[in-house]
Amino acid sequence: MSEKTLMDFVKEAKSQITEVEITEVVALLDDGYQVLDVREPAEYISGTIDGAFNVPRGLIEAASDHQYPGKNQNMQDRDKKWLLLCATSGRSAMAASVMQQMGFKNVKNINGGIAAWKQAEMHVVIPAHH
Repeated sequence: MSEKTLMDFVKEAKSQITEVEITEVVALLDDGYQVLDVREPAEYISGTIDGAFNVPRGLIEAASDHQYPGKNQNMQDRDKKWLLLCATSGRSAMAASVMQQMGFKNVKNINGGIAAWKQAEMHVVIPAHH
């Protein structure tokens, strides 16, 4: 068996999830979706979509697990509507796939990530430090 590459994982994840284009994001936000930015904290604080919540890709499983003592309360509702974001949409695709496997019913991935968002000249905010 040949070794899997990052792109293999991303491609596999993208085949299992729903992706939306930048042009669809605003309407989805109006429909009650919230952006989940799965980049690292340093990337997140350098600029994200207004109202985005940050849980790095490496912490998605722990944050979402009902049983885990360190779980994140914002990640417990399986019916909550999430729009996933990362730099170019690879990490967020993998996170979306995992979240679906963990029972989340309304997860969509933003195709192209923050790079595509900026390229479309959409509004970027510096999140407040909590």
